[in-house]
Amino acid sequence: MESSKSQKAIYVVISVLIAVVFWLYVDNTVAHEQDVRLYGIPVTFVGETDELAERGLMLVSGGDTKIDLRLQGRRQVVSKISRNNIRIQADVRSILTKGNQTLDYTIIYPSNVSPSSVTVVSASMYKIPVEIGELYSKTVPVVADVNGTVADGYILRECQLSPQTLTISGTEEDVSGVERAVVSVTVNKETASYNEYLDFRLLDAAGNAADKTKLRCSEDKVRVDVPIVTLKEVPLTVAFIESDGSRLENIEYSCSVDKVTLSGEKSTLEKLEEIEVAQIDLSQVLGDDTLEYDIPIPSGCINESSADTVRVNISFRGMQTETYECTNISFANVTEGYAASAITQSVNVTLRGKPEALEKITAKNIRMVVDLSDMSFASGTYTARARVYVDGTADAGAIGVYQISYRLQRT
Repeated sequence: MESSKSQKAIYVVISVLIAVVFWLYVDNTVAHEQDVRLYGIPVTFVGETDELAERGLMLVSGGDTKIDLRLQGRRQVVSKISRNNIRIQADVRSILTKGNQTLDYTIIYPSNVSPSSVTVVSASMYKIPVEIGELYSKTVPVVADVNGTVADGYILRECQLSPQTLTISGTEEDVSGVERAVVSVTVNKETASYNEYLDFRLLDAAGNAADKTKLRCSEDKVRVDVPIVTLKEVPLTVAFIESDGSRLENIEYSCSVDKVTLSGEKSTLEKLEEIEVAQIDLSQVLGDDTLEYDIPIPSGCINESSADTVRVNISFRGMQTETYECTNISFANVTEGYAASAITQSVNVTLRGKPEALEKITAKNIRMVVDLSDMSFASGTYTARARVYVDGTADAGAIGVYQISYRLQRT
């Protein structure tokens, strides 16, 4: 009795297994094929942007075609297909002339689906009607429309755009109305330079937006470099080279500009405490004078002030000039094995000093020395600058430049 029940249980199990195997077999046969419906699949046109465009042609209509498909196949096959992974392609590379055309198309299934395992039951269209027209192109400038402000103490320089021009293509009517591409840049209290890629608008001469969907552009986005730099007010200084009779205590001076406002990178301006406009050798200023100098701006900085030069007004207080004949000419640092002799025998030297100091000076107090340490070693006749010394006083000194001709010979 127990043996009979055991055999019956075994038969039941075997029956269930046979049923499952049969169900799996049937599930994978034609009898259990399944439909899938896909709507609004966009058509991609192969060769539209290259070969067709190179021939000066374009899709005037039909480029936005979308197709609905009803597909059939085994359930495990069609379950792998969706609107997101199926593509429809039409080839326009063979089109040579403008006009109305009718194109075949190809369905591209996912890589894990064999086309032979899928049947197209129906489609919303089996041919794609398109109109081919002449392609027109035009180059337009790219400009930035900047809104907002930077933080206090900073300044926004002109935005740099890349590319600076765009090539737009389309029908003659659509292309001819476009005058420029505009990139909207918004700054919001930033304190450092930055860059970003931004969309652009195509505008006509009146500022009205053009329909970008009807046009093909050489770029999808524009790179915008937004240079935000520091502002700093920097003092201007003048250095003076003093000598006897030409000292700071002997002059009064003023500068037309005593500071400038610079913009630049923070790291550069932080180290900049002042700008030295010039070094003025007072012995070369022969009398009251106004000297003008360009303001030297550090590399990478921009002068945001209106002035780019400085006028230095110099006047001498209580000083007079007197001219003397100097015949005491000598040479220093003559190269060993050579002898120097003056061709110039006398020079009129102008001294500047306090009146009481000039009264005590005679020609005997004045001598000229030519330093030959940096001169040629070859024998010959030369000209060199001489330094004037006034012995016996520190309240007077020579002004101007003096040249001496001399002869250098081997000894």
